[in-house]
Amino acid sequence: MADDKKIKAVKKEGGKKAQDLAGVSALGGVSFFNVAVDEPEGDLELLQVLLDAANVEVDEAAEERKGGAGDLGKAFLSSGNDQLAIIFHVPKALSEAKGVTLQEWMDALLKPVSDKGMKIVEQTDEVAKVTVPANPDAGVFPIKMRDECTACGFAFLREKGLIPQDDSSSDDDVNYAEAAGVEW
Repeated sequence: MADDKKIKAVKKEGGKKAQDLAGVSALGGVSFFNVAVDEPEGDLELLQVLLDAANVEVDEAAEERKGGAGDLGKAFLSSGNDQLAIIFHVPKALSEAKGVTLQEWMDALLKPVSDKGMKIVEQTDEVAKVTVPANPDAGVFPIKMRDECTACGFAFLREKGLIPQDDSSSDDDVNYAEAAGVEW
């Protein structure tokens, strides 16, 4: 496992991303997110730490708000030098309410890497952990795979009606997710 300084940075990123997601959800009703994260650097154990920090209940008395995304569907994608690591979290109540299973989302998001040595390390009803090794000789790079998976995940969420359609041509509309630094 990483040193304390790294773990602290990962927890901080998870807590802050969760606040961003919770804010976007409150403003726009979006409940599923594909999120690129940096601090875990492709390490699946650190990605679990990040997910735990994102799902923690918000401490209203704390000086800085963190966490609060435990009821949201999330796919955190982290690219490192050696691999792409992805952790999915789809709460059962959300899955039932929105009619989207963890497996459906995984299948869509992982489509670009299904033939690149992808390994499902662990899967439960609500959480799945996946790794995909880098293969520079074959042109398989984690950051590129992350972007391809994010695009496929976004397309799936849009197809399912879980992300609002961009039908307006008004310049006054604010993309709250983009403003919050959230990548679909």
